[in-house]
Amino acid sequence: MLGIQHAWGLQSSAMPKPRQIFVTKSRVLATKVEEYFTKLLESLALAGYTHEELKKLKACSTEAGLIDVDDVPDDQTGIPQRYSALEDKHFPLFITFDKVGIDGTPEA
Repeated sequence: MLGIQHAWGLQSSAMPKPRQIFVTKSRVLATKVEEYFTKLLESLALAGYTHEELKKLKACSTEAGLIDVDDVPDDQTGIPQRYSALEDKHFPLFITFDKVGIDGTPEA
């Protein structure tokens, strides 16, 4: 997912945005994978910065405190109910099985 998203970022005007979806049973896992994905993507974006530019960015950024996932509203509330209603802004998408209408249990 990371490689595809990064390649699109480098060539965004030449191709449509990829519609990648990460689906899991655990809301916590979906959230953590999305956070890690975002950090890695930001890290790739920072690779071309000079040392001075990185210092300026660090000075401007603020450190977020630890937040309990259960205290934060579900990020998946803004996602449309139908896949056809999804827009490019929703991707990459990190969701749970219950959000896509799959219960995650194997058929007997």
